[in-house]
Amino acid sequence: MKKLNITDCRLEAGAPSYRRSMVALVLFALCSCALQAQSDAERAAKAGDLSVIKNQRVLHLFGTDVKERGFAHGFLLGKDIADDLDASLESLPGFTAVKFDNRLIPYSKNQFEWDDDSTLELDGIFEGMSARLGREGLYSKTLNRALTRADISAINVIADFFGPSCSGFAVWGKRTADGAVVHGRTLDFPIGPRAIADQLIVVSELLPERGANAPARKAWVAIGWPGLIVQYTGMNSEGLVACIHDSANLKPGRTAGRCVARGLLLRRMLEEIDPVLGDAAEHGARMAAQKPTACGNLFHMSWPRTAAEKTSTTPSAVLEFDPSDRKVDIRRMDDSNALVLTNHFRVRTTPEICTRFTAISGTLAALATANKSIGLIEARKVLMSAEMPLAAHSVYFFPDKLEFYLALTHNNIMSPSVAPTAFSFKELFARQMAEK
Repeated sequence: MKKLNITDCRLEAGAPSYRRSMVALVLFALCSCALQAQSDAERAAKAGDLSVIKNQRVLHLFGTDVKERGFAHGFLLGKDIADDLDASLESLPGFTAVKFDNRLIPYSKNQFEWDDDSTLELDGIFEGMSARLGREGLYSKTLNRALTRADISAINVIADFFGPSCSGFAVWGKRTADGAVVHGRTLDFPIGPRAIADQLIVVSELLPERGANAPARKAWVAIGWPGLIVQYTGMNSEGLVACIHDSANLKPGRTAGRCVARGLLLRRMLEEIDPVLGDAAEHGARMAAQKPTACGNLFHMSWPRTAAEKTSTTPSAVLEFDPSDRKVDIRRMDDSNALVLTNHFRVRTTPEICTRFTAISGTLAALATANKSIGLIEARKVLMSAEMPLAAHSVYFFPDKLEFYLALTHNNIMSPSVAPTAFSFKELFARQMAEK
């Protein structure tokens, strides 16, 4: 019997019909697989891309379909999502695969509600992961099973379950060289070296209004992780900065009522609030009061000096709220043109002693005594004074310029001590600007 040349997609003249049929089926199957793989990649490319800018990975999401953005996210970062989940389960203190399945998954399913856009985006992420990895690639060695859509929701509420321990400050006016705002923040979370290394910049372009349940959403940039639609550290295209800090009344595993994931709440603030149109803190407080959260929260917000002057506000505030009610308190900058934040309530309860709060306040006071204006170098000194061995990233925002400096913990050197890299909205949104 002669060998059939399948590679060249040819059949010898006069070959029996069953042979022609068999080869045709094989070729059809091979071509279909190739076309399917190609179409998945093309589909992802229509809503997102993954690049490296200044040695930092950047996930850029665009287009008007939220689910397609999710698909691009999952397709481009599917392996990272799966690997980071395994690594995190091994790194998080006191946490195991059994606790993930028996506690976090039910907690995620029973306690949290997702709006229409976030549901579609989460659906898209899992669909993109599945297309990229296949069933074998979805298998988790740590969980000893294939990953499911429920796992994607669960990792998006893990900070509501554990809670990070963060530090930050904001200064402006006489405290800075040009009077503009400087906002520094460190996120501390014991996520493990693999997940820390996989942090990336997420660049989300604006979304137009798409119907009653799909409002317009502003463009934003955040420091996040593969697989997360929630965000903890970000700035929008109007210069609004928003960062999550836990409060001292953290109540993980809350069981009463349905909640909003606070990382989603913070992201929605980035997507909705324009500080030029009114008091950004009041706007954020109204949003936070609409639905309960699972634990105590301190949302640190800052916005450009020009917006503050227009709205007669000081350009930074902290929203303080907890699961016990829907009341949101606002703590604003004091007369020293500075605002310090760690993890304890300063409005609702008598302030607790916090060495990080004391260290930041003391460093700011020393800089004022020395008549030192606060720029990047001084901002680094402030965050270094409150450095903890759990740091994941430190960011120095300059909202008036739509610029920020990013440092990730590296080789066990905590992020406040790592030299940061400068990024601007202009370079991160280069695709959009080039198309215009």
